[in-house]
Amino acid sequence: MRRALRLAEKARGWTLPNPLVGALIIKDERRIGEGHHTGFGKPHAEVEALASCTESPEGATLYVTLEPCPHQGKTPPCTDAILKSGIAKVVIAALDPSEKANGKGVKILKDAGLEVEVGLLNKEAMELNKEFFTFHQKKRPFITLKAALSLDGKISMDRESKTSLTGDKTQIFLHQLRHEHQAILVGAGTVLSDNPHLGVRQVKGRDPLRIILQGERELPRDAHVFRDSNFLVLKNQKIESLLKSLYEKEVISVLVEGWSEIFTAFLEADCVDEMKLFIAPIFLGESALPFANLKEPLQLKKTKLQEIGRDFLLTALVEQSADAHVAEKTAASKDKKLNKQVGIRKSRKAKQSE
Repeated sequence: MRRALRLAEKARGWTLPNPLVGALIIKDERRIGEGHHTGFGKPHAEVEALASCTESPEGATLYVTLEPCPHQGKTPPCTDAILKSGIAKVVIAALDPSEKANGKGVKILKDAGLEVEVGLLNKEAMELNKEFFTFHQKKRPFITLKAALSLDGKISMDRESKTSLTGDKTQIFLHQLRHEHQAILVGAGTVLSDNPHLGVRQVKGRDPLRIILQGERELPRDAHVFRDSNFLVLKNQKIESLLKSLYEKEVISVLVEGWSEIFTAFLEADCVDEMKLFIAPIFLGESALPFANLKEPLQLKKTKLQEIGRDFLLTALVEQSADAHVAEKTAASKDKKLNKQVGIRKSRKAKQSE
């Protein structure tokens, strides 16, 4: 299963809004096929793995990081391909939380007589697709807040213009981060003061949907963000209604960039899932603060610090309110109940194929 997880990771950013999925086929303790979902609209991991088999998969075991889809979408149901192949056993890391699946794929396989086990490396599989799980369980996009800071915690020399803080390697990392999110969001002030491109240029990747929060100020139509049709302008929307709108448009993940007002609005709405703070070796003194208007202390968890060239990146999950925790526990409880209903149990004896 660890091998399947590594395969899935290869396509990060390319499968959106689909999840990352990897699959491995084992027969007589030998790997006879493997594959991963390489892009939206392309064959799913299970189909790729079956197509790569060096011999008949009849009687073999399929290891897959996410529950096989039971529905017709851009591609046919994966459950059909599995049943036709003669696979005897399916080991699944995590159930698909979407309404179209969520146990339905497992039920189809079990009803057809296949042995099915769920839960092997479940935690790792959910971390792999944390954006996908957040979208379906919380009914909103996964929100990543990104900011570049000086050593004294400032984002610019003044509020009227952008100060370049980070080095070249951080810029490359940032463009990769944009590729890995389905959308990028800034306020009208950023468009007016910086005229940003908001695309992916320094790495091979796809441009995210450009979302601009607009208040009363008009934006110039020749701004870089309007260079093609891949943009969305939302006027005078509160964060809650904005998230609902993006959920309805099936936007899985959003990278939030901008100024203090944008950062504070998302943090006060208690919807930031992860923060990525790029810290540059520079002092700015009396200048703009990134989180100046917070009403409550900001608690972070699972912090990780890494060096990127001359800069540092602090990655952390955001501790959300008690209400948010209740919602998370409710979603987890529903998943647990579903597992019992379809007769699934976690296997401690399933073989972890490398």
